[in-house]
Amino acid sequence: MENRRWWRGLQARITIAYAVGALLLSTVVAVVSFTIAQSNLLESAKATAEERFRQNARIVRDELEAVQQQGAEAEAERYLTLIEATVLRGDSFPLLYPPGQANPVGRVPGDREPDALRAAVVEFNVADDVYQLPESSQQEESGATVYGIGVKFEGLDATYYEVLSLVGLEQTLTDLRRILFATAVAASLAGAALGYYSARRALAPVNRISKAAQAIAEGDFATRLDLSIDPDLAVLSQSFNEMVDALQARIQRDERFTSDVSHELRSPLMTLTASLEVLERRKGSLPEVAQRAVGLLRDDLSRFEHLVEDLLEISRMDAGAAHLDLSHFGLAEFLVNVIAQSRSPEIALITPDEDGDLWMTADKRRLAQVITNLVDNAAKYAGGATVIRFRQVGENVLIMVEDEGPGVPAEDRDRIFDRFSRAGSDAGRRSGDSGVGLGLSLVSEHVNLHNGRVWVTERTDGKSGARFVVEMPVGEHQDDLEEMAV
Repeated sequence: MENRRWWRGLQARITIAYAVGALLLSTVVAVVSFTIAQSNLLESAKATAEERFRQNARIVRDELEAVQQQGAEAEAERYLTLIEATVLRGDSFPLLYPPGQANPVGRVPGDREPDALRAAVVEFNVADDVYQLPESSQQEESGATVYGIGVKFEGLDATYYEVLSLVGLEQTLTDLRRILFATAVAASLAGAALGYYSARRALAPVNRISKAAQAIAEGDFATRLDLSIDPDLAVLSQSFNEMVDALQARIQRDERFTSDVSHELRSPLMTLTASLEVLERRKGSLPEVAQRAVGLLRDDLSRFEHLVEDLLEISRMDAGAAHLDLSHFGLAEFLVNVIAQSRSPEIALITPDEDGDLWMTADKRRLAQVITNLVDNAAKYAGGATVIRFRQVGENVLIMVEDEGPGVPAEDRDRIFDRFSRAGSDAGRRSGDSGVGLGLSLVSEHVNLHNGRVWVTERTDGKSGARFVVEMPVGEHQDDLEEMAV
């Protein structure tokens, strides 16, 4: 049976779907949340900086006008003291170009060049108390972002700037990004866990039905589904139970029919056998045509006897009355005797040197019938078996019967062990075989009683033909297989 990959299962697909859905949803939420948070935080920082800039610009302008009215040119230190004492700092850095001076007072974060910032800021006039907010400049240098605002005081020949460092804001956004990423991963794992739990809960009734069907396939027809466990599946469970009841009744009818027919046939069969024996004792006094008819009747009656015995054997197995009569014996000697008594005594037996004295515990009658049926099958459909091999593999022994016939098609290799199924039916018809297809079925039944298995493959030496392989436990001691006889 082909190995099924775990992710192809329905439960795995539901779990993966939950995990992927949770990942997509959490990713979308994280991206949208981060975008909104970034925009709001940045706009809030800018608005706060711009409002503070208005206040500081008024203060700086008033102080500069006071200095100018004094009629004395102030020193740079005085301007520096002015902005340090009067400007509301916050997170901003003030920068002042005093009247008549080319060098600024103050500094900007990150040791940036003041002239570069000054060139990037579009300056507007500020008249009286009416402040028109100037355009701002947002620069990114050395990995840190700043937000700069500037204004030129007309009539004072001075320019004032404030620079807001956004490093703290960027760090906050970085932390937020990490938190959202971790949240998305956690949501995906939680989604997978929820999907796994949901799948197990949802598929629990299906699993119960699957286990019940498997038990029935193994022959346990007492298995039924509980209708009260899941009301939503009560109709399906009821139909399933009714199907099992009908199947069990059908199988029991077939078993009774086979058993009854087999037993009913034994009486006329015994009568025919006795009558044929009378004819055979007087065969010499019969015409030649009658003698040939008696011979043909003996052949057909012999096949009829085998058929009845096979049907009775199957009936006993179906009724659970079959048991193993175990004994300990040498396998090589046993196979030699079986081959000598078969219809193809010329078959070669290849015994491996290391397994030549192999002993096993099994039902000799049933194992002999297994080998005989395989040899007969090869004689009917493949021109006869050519070789029988055996070797020990671990605790089991492999017995192989090979032929040089056309082989068994791959699509028929399982079917030929079913009851009333015949391999190579065309070859059988050409050979005049009138079997009904119970031989290989009995082989499978006998091997199963020994907790073994049987299968057919092509030959491994590249030649045409089939290889029937019987695998059974060796059972080194008589007690090893006692439980199989129960």
